[in-house]
Amino acid sequence: MFDRVLMAGATACALLAGCGGGADSAALGNQQSGQGIAVGEPNGGVPVVSEFVKEVQGAPCAGERNRLFLVDSKYVVWDRAGQCADNAWGLVLMGPTPQAVLCSAGDSIAGPQTTCADESARPLFLTIQKNLDKADLGLGSGHKVEPVRFLPKDGEPVAFRSVAKEAFSGVGAAREVVIKDQAAWSALWAEHTRNRTPAPPLPEVDFASQMLVGVFSGDRGNGCIETSVLRTVARGGKLVVEYEERDITAVAICMAVVSQPMQVVAVDRIDEKVEFVKVASGSLALRTLDHGNASLVASPRKVVVRDEAAFRALWAEHAGPEAKAPAVDFASQMVIGVFLGPRSTCYGTSIEQVSRSADHITVHQVNTEPGPGIACIALVGHPAHLVAVERSELPVEFAEETRTTR
Repeated sequence: MFDRVLMAGATACALLAGCGGGADSAALGNQQSGQGIAVGEPNGGVPVVSEFVKEVQGAPCAGERNRLFLVDSKYVVWDRAGQCADNAWGLVLMGPTPQAVLCSAGDSIAGPQTTCADESARPLFLTIQKNLDKADLGLGSGHKVEPVRFLPKDGEPVAFRSVAKEAFSGVGAAREVVIKDQAAWSALWAEHTRNRTPAPPLPEVDFASQMLVGVFSGDRGNGCIETSVLRTVARGGKLVVEYEERDITAVAICMAVVSQPMQVVAVDRIDEKVEFVKVASGSLALRTLDHGNASLVASPRKVVVRDEAAFRALWAEHAGPEAKAPAVDFASQMVIGVFLGPRSTCYGTSIEQVSRSADHITVHQVNTEPGPGIACIALVGHPAHLVAVERSELPVEFAEETRTTR
């Protein structure tokens, strides 16, 4: 059902990647609740949450946001966003089954579209749509809104946002942490910054929707050890946090001091177990072919290119048909590229690291976005980064990290 396409008149518009047609048009009985919002009784029965989770796990165009909410034990709301051209976001209101689509809205090639199989559900839907940043979805105390927390499909990466990554910490012993409440976060931050005057402000985290996972490496003999979260991924019903401790002595000049490298990142809140895995990976040397926000590739994309013809076609799309592609020896190298699509020039993307383990290649993509109070020029660019690395036939997996510029 979630792979169908909604039809508007005679024109087919793909409103939602992974959600659409088969909407149940049975009338909803009107009643008043909460803030005067018209709601109704769907076609009987209580939604079985696991059925909805199965439908949205691994859904396309949901890499940035993929959330479910249970409303009044009658409705299920699906809110998702991802890097897809003309299909960057979607919202669906459903009844007791995933097939009972009451209202839906989303990006499309014709612009934002909203449709309701039954108009009596529209006021409730529009209120939710305007208040997706609120815990109660704007419905007020007259409604019960429960977030449905779930892992993506097994093997799927989970996007994360870096909250703190530093070489020095007041945490002197090695530690792996999972933080799910404000009190625990405040205590950890106080310990982490205890040797600083004044202490830096506590980074804000919305623990209603997020949690923190982090790695503290403890006292190390020099300042050339880096601790990095490489990837967070769903595996075996758990959230697996892959991290590495890397000695950068060969490429950096570091102070001969005791350091305590660490990183803490935010991920969507889940109830499943968290497992930390220290990865013994080797970083591949990167040669940048192009990096900036002037790409001509208009849609978000991640690419791995292993032959000359495909690279020339990609370069023509990226830089223009007359642009000469840089030389790449595909007998010994391959090209990896990331494209963000249209964004304000305050946003950017880069391939920070490419690591090789025994069974796969991991591309660490870092996206940057402006922090609060940063003014952005109203210009649209297309951030991209293309690199050449040592050729490998291993499968390539991408891990996305978001960092806020201040």
